[in-house]
Amino acid sequence: MGIVIDPATPPPTPPVESVSPDGTLTARRDDLWAGAYLIADYSTSATPPQRVRFVRAAEDGTEVPVRGGDLAWAPGGISVAYDHEAPLGRPSVWYAYPVSASGVVGARSAGVALTIPEPQPTRDVWIKSLSQPALSLRVRVESWPTLEYAERQERFDVEGASAPVMRVDVWSLPTSSVTIETDTLAEREALLQLLTTTTVLLQTRQEYGRPDSYWVPGKITETMPGDAGDPHRVWTVALTAVDRPPTVDTSLRIPGRSYQDSAVQWPTYADRIATGQTYRDVTTGG
Repeated sequence: MGIVIDPATPPPTPPVESVSPDGTLTARRDDLWAGAYLIADYSTSATPPQRVRFVRAAEDGTEVPVRGGDLAWAPGGISVAYDHEAPLGRPSVWYAYPVSASGVVGARSAGVALTIPEPQPTRDVWIKSLSQPALSLRVRVESWPTLEYAERQERFDVEGASAPVMRVDVWSLPTSSVTIETDTLAEREALLQLLTTTTVLLQTRQEYGRPDSYWVPGKITETMPGDAGDPHRVWTVALTAVDRPPTVDTSLRIPGRSYQDSAVQWPTYADRIATGQTYRDVTTGG
């Protein structure tokens, strides 16, 4: 028998934390940065692992290694990773594999599912730095009209033959150009710093039909459309799509939770110890 729900009833709030059925893996949303904390707890295992490999299930059934969690150290059997590249607006499922000191990979944990919200208009595009995630920004895009896919072909004309011989290679990933607006000088500095890092990930709303993609920024043009003293800027950025950079042996990077960030609040180890917080508390926010 169906359940009748009042159309005026608001939908339930998506969970901000989820735990796998076996209790091993916890995923916690980080809405500020559109990412997810991942905590694997093998502390009660007979032989706790030395490291843990964190993966996310892809739509095609393969497993995508989590950057900074391939492999992650597990002191005391507890390991932490941060997924800054998970899809937005649809469920993601993560798993953990324990890895012993000798490199033996144990059984995969049960999966944990969570949905990271999409960015809302008008700042509805995330530009995420892979190497320095704290530089990532949710920006207002004025225009992103085209993706250009280039063929890679060579033509050879054969004497006496009407048809040429063609050497055809795979098509290239697209190039594009995006126009972004900033309103303040602080935003200007932040965007310029972000765009002059290495590879970035662009994510937007599902309905826009722009799949998540990795890009290397090229030529950057900064325009000041207002009067003198107006901080408003319009940016045109050339982009070249690339494959996802490798994750093997990448360091754990959590936006807003670096040693530099924490030193502002706790300048010394004595200050940190006095809080009673564990490494896990500080790393994952709870």
